[in-house]
Amino acid sequence: MSTLKRKLFSGSTSAAISLSLALLASPLAAQNPVTSLTLSGQTITFPAPTAADYINGFVNTATGVTFTVNATSGNQSHTTTVSIRATSANLGGGKILADLQWRRSDLVTWNSITMVNAPVEARVVVRNGANDPWNNTIFFRMILNWATDPNATRSANYSITLSQTVP
Repeated sequence: MSTLKRKLFSGSTSAAISLSLALLASPLAAQNPVTSLTLSGQTITFPAPTAADYINGFVNTATGVTFTVNATSGNQSHTTTVSIRATSANLGGGKILADLQWRRSDLVTWNSITMVNAPVEARVVVRNGANDPWNNTIFFRMILNWATDPNATRSANYSITLSQTVP
């Protein structure tokens, strides 16, 4: 017989009931929300730049990466944050990482990608309520320069992550 069982059997009935209620209530009160992140269109391909792209100074991808955030368990309000970062140090062919830029579909401001997580968007989520699920799309563009960008194949890897905080 374990020590815990001996203590329960030797104590009063009310103490055993109180302890049982405390043990049962703790997991329910401490249940943290679980949230999923789903991505579609993860591979980004740029078209071959045209003369007009070089004149404009950039080339855009035809599509973006769509992310969906979905609370799957727990009823607690929590903040979800989607972040992006590069996992490659450069774009190859002598092209610097900062020449790869991203923006949210609902914003006009472009951001150079870095190797440090940058918040894309954050929302407070309540499972089956406010902002559940929610989504957005990230678009990409490549900065171009006639003088420094010879024809070359370039590539980089990136990471999109989800974090959540419970108040």
